Amino acid sequence: MKQLMIAERYLLLVHILSTVFGLAGLLIVLPNPEIIVSLPPVGQTAFQWSMAGGGATYIIFGALAVALYSMRNLGIGTTLAFMLPSMFLSLSSELLGTSTGFPFGNYAYLSGLGYVRLVGH
Repeated sequence: MKQLMIAERYLLLVHILSTVFGLAGLLIVLPNPEIIVSLPPVGQTAFQWSMAGGGATYIIFGALAVALYSMRNLGIGTTLAFMLPSMFLSLSSELLGTSTGFPFGNYAYLSGLGYVRLVGH
């Protein structure tokens, strides 16, 4: 039980750090492109990684932290009874939205996971 709590806290910490890192990139670095150019190679690589996978990283670590917390406090059955339908509903909603435009109108994701509204579809 103690090992689950340690893993849960580690995942939550990584989730928080990746969120802060992403916010710093969005609020400080992107509005000031000269910062990107002046970064050393390691910084430019970190920036590229954060743009490519930062969004997925903090979501995955947050979901894993919540899953461990839930399993520890509610049990695996209750956790799965909530998480599986939740994941199915959210994935279905995304696929429905990107393939049909319902309910938000036609849109598609760009390579950096920003969205672009499709006009005329």
